[in-house]
Amino acid sequence: ETLCFQCTLRPARTMQNPALSGRGQHPVPMNGELFILSRSGISFSAKCGRQTFEGSGDLYLSTLRLVFVNKGNGSLDGFDIPMATLLDESFNQPIFGANNLTGASPPLDGSGLTDTIKWKLAFNNGGVGTFLPLFFRLLNEMRQRMSQPQGVVANAPTHSDADVQQILQAAYVDPNDPSKLYVSQPMK
Repeated sequence: ETLCFQCTLRPARTMQNPALSGRGQHPVPMNGELFILSRSGISFSAKCGRQTFEGSGDLYLSTLRLVFVNKGNGSLDGFDIPMATLLDESFNQPIFGANNLTGASPPLDGSGLTDTIKWKLAFNNGGVGTFLPLFFRLLNEMRQRMSQPQGVVANAPTHSDADVQQILQAAYVDPNDPSKLYVSQPMK
């Protein structure tokens, strides 16, 4: 099965409850995917029609997607938000409450979801100075790849470890920011 941006995926693709490592600690990487950073202290909520998804846990930013991994109770293990499908993303700094990133994503074929998904990621531990520049850079790169003719996108090179090193070297890292940057991949 392939997703619109030509990444080979596991069968029975779902946005909710993506494949996680044996103990549910980390998302399982897709072909060509590299993880850039992770953040703890994230509150996640999403609404798709009458369905709602909520949890608190960790957020992973990769070259292909945002992956929320729930560390709390409930039936939600995690949630995938592919970069190729992001719409209307907005960073919000409310007077009261945590800084948050909101947006929408259309459902993926085979996900069991039928309506546009409206999601929110709240950064409860503050410190988004490392996450935001990396997120917007990767999102911009994905959109540039998606705007290429289909044959070019299918043959587009994936990010290498050297690319990740270059991205991380260009990032300003706030020592008070709780993000974990992956200089090498956390799992393979």
